[in-house]
Amino acid sequence: MKLKLGILDQSPVTMGNNAASALANSINLALFAEEAGYHSLMYSEHHGVEAYGSSSPELLSAIVLSKTKRIKVGTAGIMMRNYSAYKMAEWAKLLGTLYPERFVLGLGKAPGGLKDAVMALNNHKPVVLSNLETKLEEIIRYMTEESEMYDELIAQPTQVKHLPEIVWLGSGMTSAQEAAKHGIGYSFAAFMNSENGKEYTEAYLREFDPAQYASRPSLQVALAVSVADSPEEAKRNAYGMAYQFLQSRQLVSPEPVYPAEIVEKKVLGTAHEDDFFTILDRIITETPQTISQRLQLISEKYHTDDLLILCNMYHEEDRIATYQSIIKNNQ
Repeated sequence: MKLKLGILDQSPVTMGNNAASALANSINLALFAEEAGYHSLMYSEHHGVEAYGSSSPELLSAIVLSKTKRIKVGTAGIMMRNYSAYKMAEWAKLLGTLYPERFVLGLGKAPGGLKDAVMALNNHKPVVLSNLETKLEEIIRYMTEESEMYDELIAQPTQVKHLPEIVWLGSGMTSAQEAAKHGIGYSFAAFMNSENGKEYTEAYLREFDPAQYASRPSLQVALAVSVADSPEEAKRNAYGMAYQFLQSRQLVSPEPVYPAEIVEKKVLGTAHEDDFFTILDRIITETPQTISQRLQLISEKYHTDDLLILCNMYHEEDRIATYQSIIKNNQ
């Protein structure tokens, strides 16, 4: 079965480079993805960290939409607690109007950065930890123009012919059930937490309400992947990505992507060595000859053909080679 493949691009900054080079790589990757036949491109949001070059996935999405013609482009995701529902609905409808059936509004509940960055995003005031499901409901009302809820307040542009897809990002049961309840897509972050993932995705598909925002469920599974000529090389290429995941788990600011030899110096013989290799084992490391079968098995496990691929590597040519191998072997 031919899979519906997408790219999750975090605009990774590598050791010795900067955000400008990471963003240039993102644009080049987008052009490659369009030509190669990828179905979608999704951009993440991070604030106050050296590891990732993009703090504004909605702006990067707009730029890439203007440079491409076919591929779906979206946010994965906008960190909702930092912005008003009204503003998010406005720019989502704007992109949906300019690029009908191509823009995807992916929404996440995570902070998007460490404490200082989140405080700065909220004008240095304590973050109001309101129910983010309530904010999702507000966004949907503005998108669908249920103006009676807000004293005739409208979110321009109105009368959008094709409302953007909405995707709820998550890695647990609560997010899966919220997405199902509101009739929106669900993107399960298997690269963050694959334990019990099948249970979560099955709950989403089972409980999806077609009477809400969308008439059919849309399930996506996000994976971290590395492909190289040998399994050993694929695993070593993934060291920098695994180390960033380790730092995120420790609630410290992730650093740029390091080469494998630097990562080894930082983790081998430390208290974090076991955690690092546990995280590394969760990354899918395959060869061009085996990657297609592995992705097919994952597709069958989760009952979806929609897979979103994350690949952060020290050498950009290794990252591109992974994406090339995946799409070339997608039969």
